[in-house]
Amino acid sequence: MVTVAQQKKGHRFTLDSILLADFCRIKPHDRILEPGTGTGIISLLLAKKCPHARITAVEVQTALADLCRQNIIDNGLDDHIILLEQDIRALKGELKTSIFDVIVANAPYTKSGAGRRSPRPERLLSRHDRGTDIAAWLDLRIFLRNKGRYFLVFPADRLSELISSLHMHRLEPKRIRLVHPYKGKPASLVLIEAVMSAGIGLEVLPPLIVHDAGSGYTEEMRHIYDLQ
Repeated sequence: MVTVAQQKKGHRFTLDSILLADFCRIKPHDRILEPGTGTGIISLLLAKKCPHARITAVEVQTALADLCRQNIIDNGLDDHIILLEQDIRALKGELKTSIFDVIVANAPYTKSGAGRRSPRPERLLSRHDRGTDIAAWLDLRIFLRNKGRYFLVFPADRLSELISSLHMHRLEPKRIRLVHPYKGKPASLVLIEAVMSAGIGLEVLPPLIVHDAGSGYTEEMRHIYDLQ
C-alpha cells in the first residue's frame, strides 16, 4: 500500500498509471527509469513491488516534482527512488547511456490540438504531447541496456502508430494487452512491453475488462487495486 499526495485540481494520476505499474514485469535488482513521473505513483508502486530495484524518476514540472519528492519520503522510499527535476530531452547530459534494465512511461499521448485542452498548465503538459511527441520518449532507449525492456500505456486507436515508432527506435514489441472499459466495447488503452534489439515474436495477452455490467470494477480490476 502506498500513500500519494496530489493536487486537488490540476494533474492527478489516473487508472492508466495503476494498470501500467501492474503490467510491468520487474526483476529483483533491475535499474528502472521513469520519465514524466508526475507525483511518482508508478515509481512508488514499483518500489513497493520490488524493493531491491533502484529507480530514477524524472519530472520537469516543479510543483509535481515537489509532490513526488514528498511522496517518496512519506512512503519511506528515499533509499530506493532518486528524483531528477529535469526535462527528458536534457537527460543525455545527466545520465550515462545503456545503464537501465527498464524504462516505464505513461507518456503524454493526446496529440497537440486534439481533445479537450485543460486550462491548467501542469495537466495540459502532462496529457498533451506539446513539444515532446512519442518519438522523444522513445529516444530514451539510449539509456537501456541491450535487451532492456520499455513499458508503455497508450491509446488503443494509436497502436499502429506506436508500433511503427517502436520499430524505428529498435524496440521490438514482445507483449501487449488491450484494455476495454466494458465487455463488448472497443479497447481504449493498450499496455505494451518492447525489448531493445530483440527478435520478432509477440505475445498478445487476454483483454483486460475494467467495468462489469453494473459499472463497478471487474474482479480482476479489484484484484489489481488490492495489490497496490
